[in-house]
Amino acid sequence: MKNIKYKIIFLITFLILTVASAVTFYNLYHEQQENERLLNEAHENVYRTYKETIKDIISYYDSRAETSLKAVGVIEAFRTKDHDTLYTIMRPRWEIMQRENPWLSVMQFHNADGTSLLRLHQPLVYGDNIAAQRSMVAYAHKSGQSIAGFEEGRQGLAFRILVPIFDQGVYIGLVEFGISASYFSDKIHRFAGYDSFFFVNQKALGTFGRIEYLVRIGEHVGIDIPESYRPLLQKYAETYNKLQHSIAIHTNQTYEVNTIQIKDYRSQLLGAIMFIRPTSDFHAHARHMIVASVLIVIMLSLLVGVLVDRIYTFITHKMSFQERYSQTILDVIPSPVIVTDGEYLTAANNSLLEYFNYPNVQSFKNDHLCVCEFFEAGDTDEYLMPLHDDQRWTEYMLDHPLKSHKAKITVNGVSTVFEVRISVLKVNEDTRYVVIFNDISTMQIQTITDPLTGLANRLHFTMVYQHAINIAQRTEKPLGIIFFDIDHFKNINDHFGHLMGDTVLQQIALLVQERTRKSDIVARWGGEEFILLLPDTDLDEAIRVAEMLRKVIDSEHFDQVGHVTCSFGVAILEGNEEGETLLNRADDKLYKAKERGRNKVVF
Repeated sequence: MKNIKYKIIFLITFLILTVASAVTFYNLYHEQQENERLLNEAHENVYRTYKETIKDIISYYDSRAETSLKAVGVIEAFRTKDHDTLYTIMRPRWEIMQRENPWLSVMQFHNADGTSLLRLHQPLVYGDNIAAQRSMVAYAHKSGQSIAGFEEGRQGLAFRILVPIFDQGVYIGLVEFGISASYFSDKIHRFAGYDSFFFVNQKALGTFGRIEYLVRIGEHVGIDIPESYRPLLQKYAETYNKLQHSIAIHTNQTYEVNTIQIKDYRSQLLGAIMFIRPTSDFHAHARHMIVASVLIVIMLSLLVGVLVDRIYTFITHKMSFQERYSQTILDVIPSPVIVTDGEYLTAANNSLLEYFNYPNVQSFKNDHLCVCEFFEAGDTDEYLMPLHDDQRWTEYMLDHPLKSHKAKITVNGVSTVFEVRISVLKVNEDTRYVVIFNDISTMQIQTITDPLTGLANRLHFTMVYQHAINIAQRTEKPLGIIFFDIDHFKNINDHFGHLMGDTVLQQIALLVQERTRKSDIVARWGGEEFILLLPDTDLDEAIRVAEMLRKVIDSEHFDQVGHVTCSFGVAILEGNEEGETLLNRADDKLYKAKERGRNKVVF
């Protein structure tokens, strides 16, 4: 009998060892594959962010160039090389563009002979032969076409957009915009969560004099490397002689390292952007997993002799314990959690029952079949409803895994916005969905609200804008938009101080809010500029609203400041027009209102 017992113990121990080894190595292989996939996915995400940023910024400043050149007197001043007049006309636009994009470091007009006519960023420096110093400018003069790319200049490395200027078909020069390389690092950090740095091929570096701390990797030199990352990159340079995707370890921390090639205006390689993010150490994780598996095998082997004669009792106890364990896990989670078969509620944790003020799941089910009965429509299509295109909300979430899902629920007059996540649990033929509701109300309000005026911020407007356009085009109803900003706002700040300027912004925001519908969206676009979205509003009505707001502000008394006026640009969505085109048209009308003396409505 003892031999049989030892054989059973040996057999069970062997099975435990085999299964543990198989599971451990399978998990390690799977996690390695997953790490590689995530690394590639991260690279694609950053690359896509970078490419979209390049595309958007070229389009944006091409539009800004076109709008600026259409301003009254610009071409005439350029043709006559009247530096002072051109500066007087362009200075307000330059200040607005800098407020829109603090990384805009250069705006410059070049004469066709290669000399500089006007640097908005250095208005006292002009007349030098800049084409002889910068090949990108010389190339643009020669080609007479718009070009864009990275190039070094007096302001450092920047992404430059050069747009030709023609007067009645005759080429007379260029207008140049330069956006600091830090703009792209900031974009990558905000949209992909990576810190990033520029590395330029030393052959293309020229007389770049701003590099205080030199980090060289192969033929590339780093630009503006933060002090905290210098030891890591120095160690990286000792390991690799070129920029490449890799995993770097420094001071017991593992980092993902990826690169994107950057090109100049001739599409020739100039260098690369390196982006870095801390990540888990896979090798250390693998060692810990193997050690843990070995310990588990040893412990199970020691216990197997005792467990053999008590297996039935153990299984029975385990099944009973598992039910309590599952509910305990649900109750530990602070956010509301439900388990549903897709139509009816089957289980819920204490957080959900407390939120709806029910003592237990059965009492909730007596009154409601599904949590989805509480779902309310929101201002975007991210908000869940019980049915989406004849699909249950759970099926809709599973069919759209990459989409952000939210639920708006009101209990006792208090509305809460939840981020909703779903997981599928299959047991034999039964399918259950585990759904977690994370309260994001406070975070969402902070994210989409301008802290000074209490209006919607630019992010919120952008989220709602395309949704409003889609509805207007689908229902064939009109959609109006009004751009307006405060006239001579800089003078208010200069004469009365920024605190009084903030008070003026708040007072105007309140005036507009009190005189618009709940369905209208009023947002602070940036600085002293505001935007108003008017659903189901035709041109005549939009003009009436703008004129009404202009008169209200014109007649309002502002403490200490006294009289304040605003200029308005009005546009209406036309057919299948793109949202950016509509914004540009309204923005153009605003500039025309400024040019015509301010305190006007132009449509």
